Amino acid sequence: MSDRDQGGGFFGFIEAILAIIGALTVAAVTAIAVSVLAWEMELRRSEELETAAAPQPPTTPSA
Repeated sequence: MSDRDQGGGFFGFIEAILAIIGALTVAAVTAIAVSVLAWEMELRRSEELETAAAPQPPTTPSA
């Protein structure tokens, strides 16, 4: 075994910290994307409900 196979040390600690930061970043970006998607779907649903609930203009009978 060489010295590199033992792991640990200062650079191992830095690598672990960077891995944790990377994982948290991926989780945060995913959470933001899901939140924006859910907000967009809710906005579309509320617009559809407003359109359906809006009173239709009266139609005049044609003779």
